[in-house]
Amino acid sequence: MTFKLPDFLGWSTFNGLRHKMGAPLVARFGAQHVVTEIDLPVIDRLQGKGIDVTADQIQVLDDGTLAYKGYRVLVYIRDVPSIGARGSMPKYHFAHCRTLETMYRNHRSERYVVAISDSGFFHVNVLDSGIKSEPVRLDVCQNCLAHIRWKGFDMQMARPSRLSIVGEFKLSEFFTTYPKALLAVTPKHSSDTAPLNTYTDNWPEVSARTRSIRGYKCEKCDIVLPGGEAKFLHVHHQNGQKHDNSDENLEVLCIGCHAEEPMHAHMKSLPDYREFSERYRRRT
Repeated sequence: MTFKLPDFLGWSTFNGLRHKMGAPLVARFGAQHVVTEIDLPVIDRLQGKGIDVTADQIQVLDDGTLAYKGYRVLVYIRDVPSIGARGSMPKYHFAHCRTLETMYRNHRSERYVVAISDSGFFHVNVLDSGIKSEPVRLDVCQNCLAHIRWKGFDMQMARPSRLSIVGEFKLSEFFTTYPKALLAVTPKHSSDTAPLNTYTDNWPEVSARTRSIRGYKCEKCDIVLPGGEAKFLHVHHQNGQKHDNSDENLEVLCIGCHAEEPMHAHMKSLPDYREFSERYRRRT
């Protein structure tokens, strides 16, 4: 069955209203007319319900946080089976932590959405007898906190201490430390005042002390490598700045995990890496 629209130009009520409004007639649409969909700016979509993304669209910054089209972003799962117990809800991420690495490895990253709202509420699709979209408060991923050592957070801390930091975590404070708009960040240094990106003179002492204090344990895979295996245990600058020896910027990693960091794949060609893989990785 087909329906024919009425001729609005011959409808007296319509024309009377048009004259009162002072609205002129426009040319009829022709075959050449193209309807263009309105695409909201990226910032508006990120601040709203977020944007569906694939893994290759998310950038991992030098400090380990995540970015999308010039903005530091949060990543979370939008589709959930049902709104159940608090502990069953997905967590949101702000860093390329081991949880995200596992999800990408299992090809589940297509379920993720990027957003930048600092309210703590995220729009999720509840797949329970249909699809219902609603804002839900989610908790921060603890592996993300550990990845950037937020306020000294460590997965080896006592559970009450970890939960205290999680409970007090505020996205507004996070985005103050790690600004949303990457292009709007004013550089701390000019080309004349920027320090050389080289290790400090006391780096050997800093590295040895950091490994000792943290128990000669890799903070990614938890392997323990005592002092005699120092060549396999590195201290990594998370923000890529070798002169920044602040405690929160240093991460103790075995050479195997260090080689998996962004821009560190060259380590896999080192003799130490091959020896480490032969001696330790083949045991698992």
